[in-house]
Amino acid sequence: MPEPVEFWEPHIENISRKELMKLQFKRLKRQLIRVYEYSPFYRRRFREAGVTPDDLRSLDDLRKFPFTTKDDLRNYAYPNGGEFLTVPQDQLISFHMTSGTTGRPTVGPYTANDLELWTNLMARCLVAAGVRKGDVMLNAYGYGLFTGGLGFHYGAMRIGAAVIPWSAGRTEGLVQALLDYKATVLSSTPSYMLYIAEVMEKKGVDPRQLSLRITCPGAEPVPRELVIKINNLFALKERNGGTRQCYGSTELIGPGAGMATPCIEELGGFLMWTDHFYVEVIDPDTGEPVGEGEEGELVITHLTREAMPLIRYRQRDIVKVSYVSTDCGREAFPVVQIRSRVDDVIFYKGTKIFPTAIQEILVKMPEVLEYQIVIDRRGPEHHFILKIETPFPSDVLAQRIASEVQIATFARPKVEFVPPNTLPRFEGKAKRVVILE
Repeated sequence: MPEPVEFWEPHIENISRKELMKLQFKRLKRQLIRVYEYSPFYRRRFREAGVTPDDLRSLDDLRKFPFTTKDDLRNYAYPNGGEFLTVPQDQLISFHMTSGTTGRPTVGPYTANDLELWTNLMARCLVAAGVRKGDVMLNAYGYGLFTGGLGFHYGAMRIGAAVIPWSAGRTEGLVQALLDYKATVLSSTPSYMLYIAEVMEKKGVDPRQLSLRITCPGAEPVPRELVIKINNLFALKERNGGTRQCYGSTELIGPGAGMATPCIEELGGFLMWTDHFYVEVIDPDTGEPVGEGEEGELVITHLTREAMPLIRYRQRDIVKVSYVSTDCGREAFPVVQIRSRVDDVIFYKGTKIFPTAIQEILVKMPEVLEYQIVIDRRGPEHHFILKIETPFPSDVLAQRIASEVQIATFARPKVEFVPPNTLPRFEGKAKRVVILE
């Protein structure tokens, strides 16, 4: 039986594509005027590019405006918004930021209006995913500077769901909490969901003992194959539920920029809320737009964010964007499928290897418990190694993995089997790529 369709903001979620484009243009024009007037960074960057807000006469004219990059944010936005800020600092009421593991952290300041926008977007996401008042959400995203924990927390409380603010870790206790509190919703990274399922199996917990109906993975790519695997591991379809991925980032506003609905769940994508985030897809090498349904880099412009709106921000996500017919009626909003991150691409002997292409193959193999991608560049001859954790190693499995990965990536790995419980597990974002240099 299909799940009943409900809307948090029916007047927007049922909008026509034509009316949405009118709204986008109105909001985009206003945002360009704001950043040109109040942001020293954008005023300087627009002048260098020879453009002003008056040059926007159609949505396509946004291409005339310069891109914004993560390096721009590191150089000009840290620590409190810097040259990007478009409001007085005394209007800021909250901050989030990235870990800064690859450099200076990327900051996300919020006004009261931004916090309300974020909460409302997360409420829209959760209702679209099938979460309802009275549900019990065990929230295993990290709390603190990371946006995941509080984003889901705010949204769940707004719609009237109860939240268990577990954060990540204490996984055996988490499994017991799922049982004791009869949690109906689990939110965490997909890698942590796989680990939770592994701990359940070790503890002898049958997924049918749980009350879980919906999982909300995010912070990592969630391809179709992984959606199906999580559905099976937690027996979600037996309770008329499923796996609905959420999309966002610190730069955007946190989670809440997009969400999978039941009708598009197994496409391995999500609906992007383009009434608040204008979407472009470009060739990452040339910066030129690609056609609908073609792979390219996602570029986002804030239409409504107040404290630190970004114009043509290069998200570094490689995506496919298309418009499809949906059973839920939200057809004005594009379906976005994440293929990989630009920063995650591995260069091996002149070939680009996308780790998600390998993930899509291995999650379909029940024999594979965990894996690690190793690129060894320490000698004159580089090596591409796949460490496969399995209780059932065999030459047949090694050949199957190597052949399927070669077809997907145009590079043949050396497959090395390791015993169960050898490779690391992840409570946050997974780090399955090791570069030896």
